[in-house]
Amino acid sequence: MSSLWLDTTPPFAAGASLPASTEVAILGGGIAGIATALHLAAAGIDVTVLERQSIASRASGRNDGQLLLGLGEHYHRIHGQFGPERAALLWSFLARNHELLRAALQQHGIDCGLRQDGGLRLAETPHEWTELQQAAALLSAEGRAHRLVPVDELERWLPAGRGYHGALHLPGEAIVQPVAMVRGLATAAAAAGAHVVEGADVARIDGDAGDFKLALHDGRTLQAAIVVHCTSTLARGLDPSGLLARAVFPFRGQIIASEPLPAAVRAGFPSYAMSSNFCYEYFRVHGDRFVIGGKRWSVKGEELGILDDQGHHPDITRNLLAYLHEHFPSLRAVQFPHLWTGIMAGTPDGLPLLGALPGRPGTYALLAFNGYGLSFAFLAGRCLAELLVDGRCAEPAVPLFAPRRFAAE
Repeated sequence: MSSLWLDTTPPFAAGASLPASTEVAILGGGIAGIATALHLAAAGIDVTVLERQSIASRASGRNDGQLLLGLGEHYHRIHGQFGPERAALLWSFLARNHELLRAALQQHGIDCGLRQDGGLRLAETPHEWTELQQAAALLSAEGRAHRLVPVDELERWLPAGRGYHGALHLPGEAIVQPVAMVRGLATAAAAAGAHVVEGADVARIDGDAGDFKLALHDGRTLQAAIVVHCTSTLARGLDPSGLLARAVFPFRGQIIASEPLPAAVRAGFPSYAMSSNFCYEYFRVHGDRFVIGGKRWSVKGEELGILDDQGHHPDITRNLLAYLHEHFPSLRAVQFPHLWTGIMAGTPDGLPLLGALPGRPGTYALLAFNGYGLSFAFLAGRCLAELLVDGRCAEPAVPLFAPRRFAAE
């Protein structure tokens, strides 16, 4: 079960052979590992990315390609969870991520279908509309760009939509083709001097800081001074400290995509990043196709603890189609032949891990984005590169992501 993005993107063509040694070994060729490698290579560091399969073959290539603000939550809920100061830091970090990522895509000439029309948070109920208004009040108080769209104006914003009670437009959100984006960044990293090695499945890590030995399942080895885990939930099996096993849990998302839409149907869908039901359902158009994910909450267990991205839950597929038929009647006659799943990594507090693993000198992690890796990882990769090169990072939100918050007492 491959994603639409993986099926339609040329393979990464700048793969390197495995060197004998490297300063920094990065495990994982998704957006986190590639972003970190790009920034390290640009700083002159000898860095090697070890990707088990192919670049962006797992979570980074199996999402729906939205660059979101606010952890997917409405902003007043982020205030309630983290407090005003930390909520503001998080929002600003994500906004900065999008700004830097867009600049990098332009700098390196990466064509990944970037559309910067903003995001539309849609209210499925009057209660959610009330919460969107509460979020908008906080955004206004902090001077953050947004626009409330009452129900009587909504048809102008989303002509095909039905049954919503209003929306919140966030101009800082965007959509991309995620595999094309990550593979483009990997090509830029390789051009800057990074070794990007596909088909490199790490079996174990021996040694200590400055003298790690990474043994691959096929018998190859790599010496490294520093190891960085960017493999989402797979990193848990390579961390002897147990911190990643305690702090990171997997859950599976499911997405379907349509056949090419007739022109008259496609015209009803602007190119927003879109979501509803407090961001549990998320959707967008890609070219002339409609892509939607979510509904994991509608089945027993909510797909928690699952590591299999080659299977799917048929009830979720049915529920996604039912959602489409209710809210987008123009899609009722459209077929959805593409179906895939992706494994995300969560943490108890909903924030990623960025930094040194306690008790494991020379070992770092950048992972567990709780389903929002595209929104975090480019800037997070730069922050981790700065920690490795300079010993510090000036981004004020970075202490919120420190792995030591999950250290055993």
